[in-house]
Amino acid sequence: MLTTETRAAAYQHHRGELVAYATRLVVRPEVAEELVQDAAVRLLGSEVVPTEPAEVRAWLFKVVTNLAFDHLRRHSTWRELVLVDTKACCERDEAFIAASRSMRGSPEQQAIAREHLVICFSCTLRNLAPFEAAALLLREVYAFSTRETASHLDATEVQVKNWLQQARRTLEARYARTCALVTKEGVCHQCVELDRFSNASARDPLDGTARDVEARLAIVRRDREAALGPWHRQMLRILDDVISNG
Repeated sequence: MLTTETRAAAYQHHRGELVAYATRLVVRPEVAEELVQDAAVRLLGSEVVPTEPAEVRAWLFKVVTNLAFDHLRRHSTWRELVLVDTKACCERDEAFIAASRSMRGSPEQQAIAREHLVICFSCTLRNLAPFEAAALLLREVYAFSTRETASHLDATEVQVKNWLQQARRTLEARYARTCALVTKEGVCHQCVELDRFSNASARDPLDGTARDVEARLAIVRRDREAALGPWHRQMLRILDDVISNG
């Protein structure tokens, strides 16, 4: 059996990607951190854990996935255009606007457009069934095999393959309908607007790509361990209020 010290070290090594993964599923950073902390407690206290350090990552991802599913079952309310609604609330919040202005040009804001695209991806994932969203993240972002993903989700490999196909179809359809970066006719191009506000430019995070789900997955994959910046943490608190008061 792994020692407590070995378990703790393995947890710390994977904590960043676990928090990012949980945030992609539940879109609430504080909740994501609580879920990951709960998984750590289980890892340190359970007798049923992997016997090799290399297996701890998969064990933790499965526990976090199950905890996230439990949370989503209790908090299932969601809106398709929640980011559009959140933008309107942000524009009316004078304290938030003042804080946003104070962050202009800061190092944390340099990648705000790309980070917002990741937030958008997470919000769009919430319109999928939880097991479809988790399958896509586990397989395409966190590099688990189809067999490992099936194990995490207590499913068959055939089910996982079907969920991946359905997830991609649904995401492509939603982006085609709502993202102005795709057809120039959608209702949302907040990532570019934020770059203009924060950095006096208008960088398109999908520039030079096919502007499809795979292009977005590549950005999410690149930032798969990245912690949210301060601006987006504040924005997501407002988003949480939008959902709670919807």
